[in-house]
Amino acid sequence: MKLNKASELIRLRIALIIGGCLVVGFMVADYMLLPADMHQLYTFDRLLLQLPIIFLMVAGSYWRGFAQYKHYLFTFLLIALTYSNYWLIWVCWHNFKFDFPYEGTILYAYYCVFALGIPFKMALMASTVNVIGFAVLMYIAPVYGDRVLISTAFVSGSLFVCAYAKYRLDRGLALLEKTNHKLLKLSKYDPLSNLLNRRALREESTKLLAFSRRHNASIAILMIDLDDFKKYNDSFGHQQGDEAIRRQSAMMKAVFKREADILGRYGGEEFIVVLSGVTEAQVKERCEALLQAWEDEEMPHAKDAKHNNMSCSIGAVLINNTESTNIDLLIDDADKALYQAKEAGKACYVLSPRR
Repeated sequence: MKLNKASELIRLRIALIIGGCLVVGFMVADYMLLPADMHQLYTFDRLLLQLPIIFLMVAGSYWRGFAQYKHYLFTFLLIALTYSNYWLIWVCWHNFKFDFPYEGTILYAYYCVFALGIPFKMALMASTVNVIGFAVLMYIAPVYGDRVLISTAFVSGSLFVCAYAKYRLDRGLALLEKTNHKLLKLSKYDPLSNLLNRRALREESTKLLAFSRRHNASIAILMIDLDDFKKYNDSFGHQQGDEAIRRQSAMMKAVFKREADILGRYGGEEFIVVLSGVTEAQVKERCEALLQAWEDEEMPHAKDAKHNNMSCSIGAVLINNTESTNIDLLIDDADKALYQAKEAGKACYVLSPRR
């Protein structure tokens, strides 16, 4: 995330510098258009007003709070550049009776909105302020003669088209981001339990094992299985079976609350929890808490089930030396411990000896 923010700031600085270079480039063309006696005025506006504002923004981008306020600053930049242009149009007309072109007003808007990323609401606000300013300018200084109305309409239309285009772009990007988030969630999470799916579970567990290895920390894997789940499904139906899986998921989230705890649905009624940096006492405590959660739930089971109420069995493995193991071996050990728990009567846990 920090890298992305740094890259975005670099991109914005480059965009600002390019904007300054464009102003200089247009100066060359404008000098050829303007009468010689207006060059000093024009140079003052561009070199002492517009360019300093732009490069002040470049310098401000090194401020720690720039990213938080950048949209406000760029909106101010757009309005400031536009009104400096209005001032130049007015002075050129008032002092020299020269109708300086207004196209820069439109260019500033499109560049600030799309190159600097001013969001829609601020783009709309800036467009409104700039249109009002242009209308007032045309009222007090009818620079373009019989073209005043069409010029005002053209500037107004161009600025509001710019704002509307930004609205469509922002909306499209928001929908795309929302869709990508949904796709990412579908690719990583089991839709029924809202836990990690088997593939994502293995990926995250492998990362946690590597972390434990680097930091010489213990790692534990718990394999959890709902007891006599097929009998429950046959007796109460698959919808109730789905509800039992959701309840198992909720219980796991209530017991395993650490940010680093990895919870996943391994398949069917089987679940896996991966823990790092835990002791044997902590693993036992969490196994007992999970078993107790089902006891407190008092969900009636099938008549031919081992226990009257729904329960789960847990097989757990805890190791301190992670150098010579991998996730598949640990899951296999937890599965063997789960089998022992089933053989011991279900609704219990078995913790493999510490290795």
